[in-house]
Amino acid sequence: MRFFPLLIMIGLTLLTLGLYFVIDAFPTLDRPTSFAALTLVSFGTSFLILIDGVRQAKSGKGVLWNYIALAGTLVLMTFNFLIWVIGEVST
Repeated sequence: MRFFPLLIMIGLTLLTLGLYFVIDAFPTLDRPTSFAALTLVSFGTSFLILIDGVRQAKSGKGVLWNYIALAGTLVLMTFNFLIWVIGEVST
């Protein structure tokens, strides 16, 4: 599955944008705590993409899509973390 990390990143992007603009992704939590949970999910996703990239690199396959997905996931993780911190400071 060459584009699996990219699909994971797209799903995480949709969840982040949905939480930011439309829905409460975790209905039992307030918004800053929801972004905290999403930050942890983003961290786990980054780790999963990194492990997949190492596995593919060891087998001699191209890892360009993994690098793109990892960069996008790190940007999302930073965005979620900043929204979480801003939300906690403002409340």
